[in-house]
Amino acid sequence: MKFAKAPCLLGVSWLFLAAPAKANGAFPEVSQLVADPSDRTHLILRSNFGLLTTNDTGQNWDLICEAGIGYQNIEPPVALLDDGTTIAALASGIAQADARSCNFTLASGANAYIADVSRIPGSNGHAVAVSSDLTAYVAQVWQSSDSGATWTALGTPLTNLNAATLDVAADDANIVYVSGSSQDDAPNGVLARSADGGQTWTTYTVPGTNKVSAPYIGAVSPSDHQTVYVRLSGTPGQLYVTHDGGAHFELALSFNGPFDGFALSPDERFTLASGRSDGVWRADTSTLAFEHLSCAKIRSLSWSESGLFASADEFEAGFLVGQSSNQGLTFDPLLHLSCLRGPLDCAASTSVGSVCPEAWPAISEQLGTDCASAGSFVPSTQCRDAGAPDSDASSSTDAGDGEPPSTITSLQRNALRPHGGCSCRIDSTARTPASWLWLIPLGLCGARHLRRKKPVVTQDRTRRVA
Repeated sequence: MKFAKAPCLLGVSWLFLAAPAKANGAFPEVSQLVADPSDRTHLILRSNFGLLTTNDTGQNWDLICEAGIGYQNIEPPVALLDDGTTIAALASGIAQADARSCNFTLASGANAYIADVSRIPGSNGHAVAVSSDLTAYVAQVWQSSDSGATWTALGTPLTNLNAATLDVAADDANIVYVSGSSQDDAPNGVLARSADGGQTWTTYTVPGTNKVSAPYIGAVSPSDHQTVYVRLSGTPGQLYVTHDGGAHFELALSFNGPFDGFALSPDERFTLASGRSDGVWRADTSTLAFEHLSCAKIRSLSWSESGLFASADEFEAGFLVGQSSNQGLTFDPLLHLSCLRGPLDCAASTSVGSVCPEAWPAISEQLGTDCASAGSFVPSTQCRDAGAPDSDASSSTDAGDGEPPSTITSLQRNALRPHGGCSCRIDSTARTPASWLWLIPLGLCGARHLRRKKPVVTQDRTRRVA
C-alpha cells in the first residue's frame, strides 16, 4: 500500500524539475516608480529583473537589464534628475547613465554602500546621495552637480545611524532630511534634519519605530519644508507627519499589513497611501482624514505633473503599471508582464546594448509573450484583511468585508470592479503554467481525502480542517 503513492510523487518531482528557473530566484515584481521632472512622457519602473523605461507615458515599455546597469539580484533606489539623467544607488557606489539610458558607468567619488539617491528639485543635473557604513554605523551625504558623474562629501557625517532615505526640500535646497535607524541598545527610528546644506544636523526620534520598523521619507512638502511625511516599514505599517521639521509627529494612518506606497499630489491637496493587505486610502492634506477607496494591492505610487501612476503585482491587481484619472479611485492598466517590448534599443558598444539582448530570452520566458491575451485576468472584488486608520487620526469611514465605504456611490463602486479595484488572494504556484502543473497529479492523489475533509480559511487567515 505504501508503494501505491510513488507514481504520484514521481509525477510531482518531474514537473518541479521541468519548471523553468527564475532569473534571480524570484517571481517578477516591481517596487519603485519614478517620473521624469523634465519630460512628462518619461517614466522609470524598478523591478527585480532590471529597470523598465517608457518615453510615451506608458504606452510602450523597454527593459534595461541588471547587468547593463552594473548590479545583480538587488533592487537599487533610483532617481531621475531635472535634466532626465538616471542614477542608481549600488552597494559599491552610484551608477550614472547617459541621456538615453543606454550606457551606465560607475560614478567617481562616492565609493561606498549607497543607501539612497535623490534629485535636488529645480537644480538642473544636481543630486544628493547618502551612504551608510554598516559596520561603524556612520552615514555620509554626498552631492553632485554634473548629473551624477562625480560626487563629493557634503558636510559632517551622521554618527550612530544606519541611513535609509534622504530628500532635499523643493523650496529651500539647504534643507536636507535623512531617515534611518539608530544603533543604540534599544534601536529606534530617526529623522535627521540639516538647515545648512548638510554642515550640521539635528536628529529626532520617530515614534512607533523599533528594530523591525524603520522610518522612510514618503515626501517633503514642496511648499513647506517643515512638513514631512514618514512611513514605517514592518507590520503594521504606519504613516506619521511632522509640521515642524521633526520636532513633533502625529499618527495619520495605521494599516493592518505593510505600508507599501505613498504619494503627494502635485497641488498638495491629496495624499494617497497603499498596502498589499489594506488597499488604497486617500486623504485631504488639510484634515488627513483618510477614506478607503479600494482593495487594489498597489506596491508603489508616483504622483507628479505626469499623472498618477501605480505599480503592482500583475496577479494581484491585474496589471504591472496602472494610471488613475480620478485621484486613485481606480487605475487603468498601462503595462502587463507579457507586453514588455524587450531590451532598450542601444548600440552594441554601450553597457545596455552589449549585454541586455543576450539576457532577454531568459527574462521573456518568465514574463510570457502573449501580449494579445494580457489583461484577461480579473482580480476578485473581495478585500483581504482590509485595514483601517487609527481611530484618533483618521475618519470613521469603514470598508468592512471588502466593500468600499458608504461615502462612495454605487456608480463608483461598480467602477472599481472592471479595473481590479479589489484583488483576490493568488497562490504563488498559480503564477506560471509550468509551476502549477504539479498540482494536477497532487490533486489526483489527494482527491479521496479532499472529499472527506474540506479546508476552511478563517477570518484571521489561519487554516483549519472542517
